[in-house]
Amino acid sequence: MTFSSSCFDQELMDVSAFEISNFLKSKSFADHRLIQRGSRSANVSSLRYKAFGPLQIAEYSSGSSMEVRIPNLDDAYHLQIVLSGEGHCVFDGTSLPIQAGDSIMLTPGTEYTLGYSRDCVQLSVRIPLEFLHQSAREFGYFTAGGPIRFIPRGVNVINEGPIRHLLRDVLEFDVRNTSERAQLYYAKLLCHGILQSHESGICLNDRVNPSEHRHIAQIRNYVLDHLTEDIGIGDLVELCRISRKSLYNLFEKETGQTPSTYIRQLKLETIYSELSGDDRNIRNVTEVALKYGFTNLGRFSAQYREHIGELPSETLRRQSH
Repeated sequence: MTFSSSCFDQELMDVSAFEISNFLKSKSFADHRLIQRGSRSANVSSLRYKAFGPLQIAEYSSGSSMEVRIPNLDDAYHLQIVLSGEGHCVFDGTSLPIQAGDSIMLTPGTEYTLGYSRDCVQLSVRIPLEFLHQSAREFGYFTAGGPIRFIPRGVNVINEGPIRHLLRDVLEFDVRNTSERAQLYYAKLLCHGILQSHESGICLNDRVNPSEHRHIAQIRNYVLDHLTEDIGIGDLVELCRISRKSLYNLFEKETGQTPSTYIRQLKLETIYSELSGDDRNIRNVTEVALKYGFTNLGRFSAQYREHIGELPSETLRRQSH
């Protein structure tokens, strides 16, 4: 399966695999080390590269068996798709086979070794960490702080799901004739498709009232970026550059809540996501509550049960089983 990359920024044909590696490093695509296996075939590698809004897209083939070691992605996720041939991904001592049509999401903070067959063609999409997180929030997902942890698992996105069609559209767009707004729109849709098709530890929020008002959205993003801090009304007034009275009136109209209640519910939703996730390092409810600024544990448990529908200890107990 191949995509029609008719509109790309740069193309390298009949070059060495190391020329492609150096090109991608020059674009800050990913810190990596390339190791060629078996006999070297000189100048048979190819690359098509495209920048689309916040995304960077590379379709490449090496013409020989290849191993790519990635020490740390730092500030970006990578969607890796094997278009033809086969490969494997090694992480945390586990080797995952990847067949043609399969995709995996590489997460910041994990070391990976990717291996590809001689006839392998890969498509890689670099997604900035903050952009994926912001997109997740806009589509109603909650993260438990830190990077979204995708479970490395082969997902066939070529034969089914929305990613195939979204990528095809993105690759066919000529960025010179495509507005920045349209590029952002399609990039966010691709993030949404990834969140739907690739399993992770985040969940959809269906409790906090949504609002499309720009100040509410601005505050929501600010709170989610500073969840473990003590956020005061003054911080929100300064952020939106409106009066305290205007802030309270806005929240009453848009959410039916006070700003403090809204902040608390965002924190409770995040705690729920953390307690019900797959982090085995959580020892008890107390450390999580204190992390997000709930010092009165009795009041915290009551507020959590009122908003979530169960005690925090029940959420953690269910996750442990």
